[in-house]
Amino acid sequence: MIKLKIVVFTFLFAMMGVLTVSADGDYRITDLNEVVRIDANGDARITKKVTYHFDDEMNGVYFKESLKKGTASQSLQWGGLTSIEVSHNNGEKQTILPRQGDSSYGYVETKTSQQVQEKIYYPVQENDQLTMFYHYTLKGVVVNWDDIAEINWLPIGTRDVAIEKLRLEFALPNQPASTLKAWVHGRSVGHVLVNKKQANITVNSKKIGPDDTVEVHTYFDTSQTPLNTNKKSGNRAAYIQKQEKAIALKNKKSLQIKKVIGFIVSPIVIMILVFIIMLKTIQRRKLLQSARQQSGVTGDIVHIFDIPNDIGPALVSERIAKSVTNAKLIIATLLDLIARRKIAMTYDDIQKQDDITYSVLDETNLQPFELVFINMIFGKYRRAVVHAEFKQPESGVSNRIKKDISSFTKALKEAEKQASIIDHVLTNKIKSQQFFLTLALIISTIISTFLLGIFAYSTQAWSMWYVIFTEIIVVILVLIFSIKPAIFYKVPDGFQEKWQWDGFAKMLHDIAHLENKTVLDVQLWDKLLAYAIIFGEAKNVAKQMKVWSQKVDTDDSIIFVPIMLYGDDWSESLIYNIENDGAFHVDNNVNGDGGGFSAGSSGGAGGGSDGAF
Repeated sequence: MIKLKIVVFTFLFAMMGVLTVSADGDYRITDLNEVVRIDANGDARITKKVTYHFDDEMNGVYFKESLKKGTASQSLQWGGLTSIEVSHNNGEKQTILPRQGDSSYGYVETKTSQQVQEKIYYPVQENDQLTMFYHYTLKGVVVNWDDIAEINWLPIGTRDVAIEKLRLEFALPNQPASTLKAWVHGRSVGHVLVNKKQANITVNSKKIGPDDTVEVHTYFDTSQTPLNTNKKSGNRAAYIQKQEKAIALKNKKSLQIKKVIGFIVSPIVIMILVFIIMLKTIQRRKLLQSARQQSGVTGDIVHIFDIPNDIGPALVSERIAKSVTNAKLIIATLLDLIARRKIAMTYDDIQKQDDITYSVLDETNLQPFELVFINMIFGKYRRAVVHAEFKQPESGVSNRIKKDISSFTKALKEAEKQASIIDHVLTNKIKSQQFFLTLALIISTIISTFLLGIFAYSTQAWSMWYVIFTEIIVVILVLIFSIKPAIFYKVPDGFQEKWQWDGFAKMLHDIAHLENKTVLDVQLWDKLLAYAIIFGEAKNVAKQMKVWSQKVDTDDSIIFVPIMLYGDDWSESLIYNIENDGAFHVDNNVNGDGGGFSAGSSGGAGGGSDGAF
């Protein structure tokens, strides 16, 4: 069951990460408006307006213009920067001049055969806004063919942050345009408007992701660029139409497949697994309820004042499948053996807790696991152990505990098997079935979330996110409904004894509200404390015993004296010492510091990028 819980909690944390939307970064690009004016010689005169919002202090901004060739071997060339202007917090425009020396203001141009970068030094503070105006020219953007002139270009490349609003405009020299076609490729949602009368193309998008590009592929009549020297022979219009049609058909087919998987296949697979798990959970609960009815333990849990089966608290924890830490098993067994006069607890000065001495008194009639315990605590020669040794990680008793704890827990399991009240065959069968069904559901949900997330991002079919969120929520609810472990005890004896232990645990929990007379024998108090440890009620029981002691003779109680002197958390302090100071101590030292966009590409050249530093 622990494995199943680990798997489920890992899944829940992972899905919380999916459902949590976080925004990282020190700046945002809130608006990008770019106007591309095509000259008669095929040059592109570009005016780019970029608005930044800063969430922290920064040194300035930059933009990059790629000059890389496209698949049609378009050769882009830097035509030069005309000017850079800036408006700080909606103020007046200022012209940015080339940077001089180490000045905090100015721009620096870096140019290679592949790229041009303009780095603008302009310090900003948190919550500042900068609007940059870039004026520059690109050559070789237009290719003149025999029948048409073509542009295949990426004005928007990848960048560090998203563009929250985008507008691109391509304006031809002459109006109207006798021929004008345009396609835009990218994963973002957008709209393309082709206006032959105005001889322009307008591209709008509400958001462009940081890893998204925008590629514009257009052709128009060659009379628009009669002076263009970038020419290629052949007729191009039919090829472009065929190319774009193929891209559209491929995208349509891919979109259909992704929608079938996202809206049909994935939900069906998840729902089938959900149905099976729900059915098995209901069947499991009905089977459990039937077994309880046959055993006559369907009523409410009532207080049980006597120890149902005094075989030792450690063995009881195994017997009823209660998860208990090793430190608690050790202390519960120690106190139980003290209460049974098998271990002596002596002291010269009761005021000095660390000087209490534990020694073996009697080994007759001990169970095998108790003999293993005696050997683990006192060693082969049964040397006495001083209380302070439990707090020392390298003491003899701590080293023996580290060495033999697995033998002790193994002996406990063997003892439980000798007279088990759990139907292990049925329980293990159901646990195995529950584990693998849950694992299958979690793996399917993770795969579905991953695939549908990719599909939603690549197709911009945002309704897929609703499918993802719905699947995750349904799966989480099903896991909550079905995760409770089912332990089947033997009918009727097993269920009856478990019911009695539940009543005994309830009595320990409610002990502060009981009257003295309900605890029949003060000599049971030491045993109560030992059993209270495995039920997590040690401090509660010890505290109430201390209150009762004022009215009851406790001369015969061995363990009660330390409780009187050291407080009601004596046993829990000893557990803490073993877990954190003694045998299980771990030294931690950690150091560290004319429609929509379409997917695909037609091989456009270049790629613009904007950012801050």
